[in-house]
Amino acid sequence: MSVVIGYVSDYFSIVMTDTRITYGKEAEMGWDDNYEKLISIPSMGWATGVGVFDFIHTFNKKLGKMKHTTVQVIEELFEKTLEQEKHKHGMLKDYIDSTVITCSWVGVQDDKSKFHVGLLNKEHFGNRLVELGQNHITVLYPYDYLDDLSKVENLEKRFSMYTEFDGNLGKLLQYLLQIFAEISANSYRVSRICDIGIQVYLDNDLYKFQLKEDVFPLIKAVKDGTILNKLSVVI
Repeated sequence: MSVVIGYVSDYFSIVMTDTRITYGKEAEMGWDDNYEKLISIPSMGWATGVGVFDFIHTFNKKLGKMKHTTVQVIEELFEKTLEQEKHKHGMLKDYIDSTVITCSWVGVQDDKSKFHVGLLNKEHFGNRLVELGQNHITVLYPYDYLDDLSKVENLEKRFSMYTEFDGNLGKLLQYLLQIFAEISANSYRVSRICDIGIQVYLDNDLYKFQLKEDVFPLIKAVKDGTILNKLSVVI
């Protein structure tokens, strides 16, 4: 299980997650913090998820091989992969149905480029790709938060889940990183390593950036004004 935080505006999209994989329902068999759960999709943006890692990994791997993607193609691939994984892992059917996959992409609307972040989840959305609302921070919480909703309520009382971009990307990243840091500190299912994927237009060209590091040095870099220097271009 992981945490995923998504944000989309007129100017860019952000998807962030952690790097921990837990073994056993309650992580009784330990965990590994060296997994790369944020995947660059060549024809789109970024993809990750929370839930059954094998299912998420298989879907994202297939998605990454597709040269042409539409919402319908993504939905069809999700349905096919989900049924295949449920057939292979019968004991995990319910967990596979509750798994959430997140992906970002850029489309065209009214002759203008539009950033998108969408969610796929069989339990709540069937086979539909449901898009995040603009300027809304969407958090996919780890199971231990969902098992104790007072944690969710407490966090969302102190952090507004709606924030409009004011032109300062570093300030927005700091806000998202602070949410990530709190969840990481209070969940044994989430590592301190934050993996961030960004899509943005600069000088009329579409760029993908990635940033992966311990969350607390990243927050310090925001305060020092050096966070944007840490971004790596992904081709």
